[in-house]
Amino acid sequence: MAILNTQTSFVSWILTPEEEAQGSVFSLTQKQLIQNRIAVLAEEKLALTYDPNEPMKFLQTEAELQGQIGILKYLLTMSQDVEAMSGNAEITSNDSNSF
Repeated sequence: MAILNTQTSFVSWILTPEEEAQGSVFSLTQKQLIQNRIAVLAEEKLALTYDPNEPMKFLQTEAELQGQIGILKYLLTMSQDVEAMSGNAEITSNDSNSF
């Protein structure tokens, strides 16, 4: 069972390896939602136009979008890696939305 970690300034949990694996695997619908969000962010990034009067605004917006895309891709990759390591049999046995 997860235990609240009170040794940090931020909310975090001490998880068993099994809990960490279960929490890392997304359902098909969750993966689709994350991929849709990546697509929207990528379109926004492609649509950015550089304004020589506000160069920092462009750079900050581009960096923010890239960061959002990066974390979402990281989460999808983490899910795929855990599924591949486990064969997806045990981790998602209690998840009716898994494929």
